[in-house]
Amino acid sequence: MTAVSITNKRHARKSCSSHFLTVESKDRRNMKREVLTIILGLITAGLAMAQGPMVDRSGTATFFSEAPLENIEATNKEVLGAIDLEKGTLAVSMLMKGFHFDKSLMEEHFNENYVESDKFPRATFKGVISNFAALDFSKSGSFEAEADGEIEIHGVKKPLKTMVKFDVSSKDMKVNTEFDLAVADFDIEIPTIVFKNIAEVVEVKAFFNFSRPK
Repeated sequence: MTAVSITNKRHARKSCSSHFLTVESKDRRNMKREVLTIILGLITAGLAMAQGPMVDRSGTATFFSEAPLENIEATNKEVLGAIDLEKGTLAVSMLMKGFHFDKSLMEEHFNENYVESDKFPRATFKGVISNFAALDFSKSGSFEAEADGEIEIHGVKKPLKTMVKFDVSSKDMKVNTEFDLAVADFDIEIPTIVFKNIAEVVEVKAFFNFSRPK
């Protein structure tokens, strides 16, 4: 085999590898960055992890607005959640553009005019389970605990305490919570013309299903 043919084969292999790297989807790269953000968030908060957190990359978050003229609901099925059962720490991160509405126009207004998703792309929560020491996550069963931390939306950080329900089994752990948020607390301005279409306080729900390490 000639040196030229060997060189051509090497170039072909390099070109093939380059092709597969460049076709990796933008969404996949975003997902990897989101996972890294969550883990780094826990570390920078001083929450050392002995075995690393359990991560759910497809959690669900919804918010519901009940107003005089209409009810509005949006769902995000690409929420990243992490929980460290060694230290009792929690972290959540989601892209605001991941929320989808029944009405496309409402979704457009939500991203462009209200939460300004291009400027403030993510919402996050970092916190701890208040009574973690009294809980036994090694046993199957259901129980509630309070999460105490900080939520950030629209570039504004606020303290947040919320009750969290845990459904624990040998295979997984389902986690859900719900709480209310005042829109004005996060410097989100609602135009007067649509004031009766959007509630001042919205109901937020979140659900995660963490698989236990094998």
